[in-house]
Amino acid sequence: MKNQSALAQNIIEIYKKHARTWTDLRGNFLYEKIWLDHFLSLIPQHSKILDLGCGSGKPIADYLIRPDHKITGVDSSDVMIEMAQQNFPKQHWLQADMRTVELDQKFNAILAWDSFFHLTPDDQRQMFRQFAQFAQQGTVLMFSSGPSHGEAIGDLFGDALYHASLAPEEYRELLKQYGFKVIKMVAEDSECAGRTVWLAKKLNKEILNKNVEQ
Repeated sequence: MKNQSALAQNIIEIYKKHARTWTDLRGNFLYEKIWLDHFLSLIPQHSKILDLGCGSGKPIADYLIRPDHKITGVDSSDVMIEMAQQNFPKQHWLQADMRTVELDQKFNAILAWDSFFHLTPDDQRQMFRQFAQFAQQGTVLMFSSGPSHGEAIGDLFGDALYHASLAPEEYRELLKQYGFKVIKMVAEDSECAGRTVWLAKKLNKEILNKNVEQ
């Protein structure tokens, strides 16, 4: 088997290769609805939402669009972005790598669901700078991770699928470092297909400065 680093680098190609088959398999069932509802309850009406690893836009972006929020979806797979554009032509879809994408706006909410955990540990650490760059005071951030530090290899239609996670303590420290306060975290949530989920909010500068001084 390829080493872990090579498998991590192959993620983008796997989701390009299996984009349509994966989308069909994923279907429209929202097992993450409880978390998405909590996420939505924390943001204003008509919010701008950044969806990192948006896939085809179904079913998650679809659910976020319905209350009249505006989506900017980012995905490395050209096939996924093509499907998203066809599904929701009034939203903004961008083929780009979440690790390096440059956007000239801030968002009310940032989502990295079942995407962030395909990055290597070092890339995950760097992503918190990206999260902070696209956030403003009050921005809500939600992402799924693994329950503990380590790497794991899954399978997608016969291809080895890389996953990684930092330790919960490191995620907490990174969130704090970049000005986010943890609102809720559940490891291996039985009500969400065993996902480990983080929900956080960007603090204002005054609160952040007090935290730095302590």
